Amino acid sequence: MRRLLVFLFIALFLSACTHKKPAGSAETPTSNRQLINELAFEKRPFLAVFPHSSNKLLTLFLDRVREAKSATINVEYLAGNSLKGGRTSVNFPISQPFAQAFLLGSCSSGGKCSFDRDLLTGNLKTRLDLIDGSTHILKSDFVFINGSSVTPDGKVEIVPQASKSNLILVDTQGLPADPPGTPAYSPLAITSTSNQKITAELKVNVADVRSAVYYDGESFKPIDISPSDNGVSLKINHLPWVREVQIVRDDLKGAGETQQLSIFGPVLLLK
Repeated sequence: MRRLLVFLFIALFLSACTHKKPAGSAETPTSNRQLINELAFEKRPFLAVFPHSSNKLLTLFLDRVREAKSATINVEYLAGNSLKGGRTSVNFPISQPFAQAFLLGSCSSGGKCSFDRDLLTGNLKTRLDLIDGSTHILKSDFVFINGSSVTPDGKVEIVPQASKSNLILVDTQGLPADPPGTPAYSPLAITSTSNQKITAELKVNVADVRSAVYYDGESFKPIDISPSDNGVSLKINHLPWVREVQIVRDDLKGAGETQQLSIFGPVLLLK
């Protein structure tokens, strides 16, 4: 009986030692927490997609990336009933702005290409790994403008006043300059293949909007807004600002090209 009690004592002692955690120990997290659309606007990069006059490409434009070690950008778009897309990764520091062309289609190893039609909407997802160790995810949408067009969330409608093609309405995630107030909604820009005036009406179903500004390529300027059913509307009759970038065309076997990027905005609604 005494021997049995000794064995039980030893078993209980070993069991306690097995489950006891060392003093001061901490569990190592298995992964970093990813914060979605929580990065302050003044710290977000400016991101836009531009149409190409060939209708065969989308050009990605990235600028004002700060405090980041790397960025991974996913581009997805809806062509008819098919979801297509691509991805690019950038390690910093690099010269900014950064531009890259994405093929709206595919090419075989022999160089024969096919291109997508019936382009409708798309989305952008940016993963930023910052130097402080945090990871931020920024998500936004864009719309290929074909007459009156509505964003996927239903909050924004754009009505072009002239029959122009090659226009895209895009949520730019961040801004090309520090915001002059508190944003009431995401920054919205119109990108184009032309440097001619962009004329359209923008209707945004967002409450508590007191004023609006737009970026003219150098600074933010005021723009008039009018109350609408569930938000505000504004008339656009402005020249875009232009940037010149170098791209590589996969549809031309890697040939280089200088592309003129034309953009109105972004427009920023303020509380």
